[in-house]
Amino acid sequence: MVATVTTTANTLIIKVDTLSSTVLPTDVAPDPSDGGAPKRRHGWRWLWVIAGVVIAGLIASAFVYLPYYAYTPGSATDTEGAILVQGAESYPSEGEIDFTTVRIRRVTPLRALQAWLDPAIDVVSERAYLGNFSPSENKSFNLQLMGDSKETAIYVALTTLGYDVEVSGGGAVVRQVSPDVPAASVLEAGDVIIAVNGAPVHLDGDLGPILAEFQPGDQVTLTVERPVAGSPDSGGTQEYETLTLLVTLAAREDGSALIGISPGTRDDVEFDFPIDVDIDSGSVGGPSAGLAFTLGIIDALTPGELTGGQKVATTGTIRLDGTVGPVGGVKQKTVTVERAGATLFLVPAEEADAARAAAGEDSDLEIVAVEDVDDAIAALAARGGNGADLVTSAA
Repeated sequence: MVATVTTTANTLIIKVDTLSSTVLPTDVAPDPSDGGAPKRRHGWRWLWVIAGVVIAGLIASAFVYLPYYAYTPGSATDTEGAILVQGAESYPSEGEIDFTTVRIRRVTPLRALQAWLDPAIDVVSERAYLGNFSPSENKSFNLQLMGDSKETAIYVALTTLGYDVEVSGGGAVVRQVSPDVPAASVLEAGDVIIAVNGAPVHLDGDLGPILAEFQPGDQVTLTVERPVAGSPDSGGTQEYETLTLLVTLAAREDGSALIGISPGTRDDVEFDFPIDVDIDSGSVGGPSAGLAFTLGIIDALTPGELTGGQKVATTGTIRLDGTVGPVGGVKQKTVTVERAGATLFLVPAEEADAARAAAGEDSDLEIVAVEDVDDAIAALAARGGNGADLVTSAA
């Protein structure tokens, strides 16, 4: 602002030039080049921080593991591509016998959300899944179970077809003794029965045929190997003492004779198979493909169609006596089978209701309960398979 002072005739005149004022009103926005600009950059910086936090959270939700495991639908794989037969003629099949799997994955926050949204996924605690095993020990254990299951499947398939299989080692392990039978005062859990009246016992399934010629109340002589206290040694070898025990047989409801134990087969049993059968199960572990491999081998060794040309899926463990046992993850396997387009799903009798519930009332998938390999073959024969001619074909 410029002031001009002029004096004329005793008069003082002051002029103020307001047009040249350099004072800015306080409500005028500052120049973008002055000190006000950092406020705008400060706001953008917070947006970047928030975005970074969100991205980090998303990454963490995908890669940070929680102490849980998720059971998710897996795969349905045709056994024909996994089974290789040498030493006997094999026959291609138009149908399929699929073995089913469950995919088990460690849980992240993102997968936990997925499990919450998807009813086909179940989440269990790390303790419930691993037990006392480490992850690597659990994997090794399941691969061992798969190996045992494949050998059992070969044995059951070949004996079902009438082949003679030489067996050595083994024995019937006493897992439990009923408290109300005479044998309860003689046998102990862990005992291994290797003979009855001199007849060798290699498999738990050998007991039934041997005892069939006896009556309740008869006495039989059992040759038993009992684990020695303090064994196994540092090398992992279990030591046994051999005992000769006299046991009085009890009675079943149907009047037949039994010892009154829950048996299993000792794991040192060895088979001398008359033909070579190799099963490539890849990285899949666990025993639940036993029934599928048994049926797959039978189908491979016989002309015609065991499945009647259908795409059939199965699950279930297999025991040396041909019994089909329950498996885990039947809900996920049912979903897998539906997605694979199978028309028939053979499942252990104990889990048939769970499989039907997983499929739902509107499902086109037929679910059949089976208790043993004979049930499975009969179910396939009823739907067009050649099960009635199997033994004749193998001979």
